[in-house]
Amino acid sequence: MASKAPVLVTGLLLAALVCMLRAVAFVSAPNALRGAASPAAAAAAVAMMPEVAEAFSEKEQYQFGLVFIPFFLVFYVAALVRMFTLGKL
Repeated sequence: MASKAPVLVTGLLLAALVCMLRAVAFVSAPNALRGAASPAAAAAAVAMMPEVAEAFSEKEQYQFGLVFIPFFLVFYVAALVRMFTLGKL
């Protein structure tokens, strides 16, 4: 049993190395940006890509807080009431 352990570890390391070597290290460019495409086609492809996600504005965060805080407070107070009425903290 003890003699099989180094063979098993070596086999697992070899399998992991093969998996790492077969993995693709980068994402290829879209077909519209490759080869003999005209600059206009490349510009059109870039223009059609989705925009970067925008973060929430401060106003949207305040509006969310106006709904979330009372909702959370109800459950928080209910949990405290339940703990105090049971007498087990």
